Amino acid sequence: CEMSRLTHRDASGHAVLEASAEEAAERLALFEDVCDAVTAEYDALGTELDRLRAAGKEKSYQFREKMGRKLVDAQVLSLLRVRGLLP
Repeated sequence: CEMSRLTHRDASGHAVLEASAEEAAERLALFEDVCDAVTAEYDALGTELDRLRAAGKEKSYQFREKMGRKLVDAQVLSLLRVRGLLP
């Protein structure tokens, strides 16, 4: 997966904008939307997993599928935190 960058790093490591501020703001908004969606899904999956656990369905396909999705979301959120993009 290769995205077109809106910035590059100069020799001192500072970010330099190569696109319009409007284009950069739109891309940032899309990124923030994705972060919000992944966080919301992660939280919702936790609630759903708790419900399935309470019903004794830890071995069900539905539980395992949701657990897998939650683990993927956790990995994405962890990567964003490590890079300083989320608190």
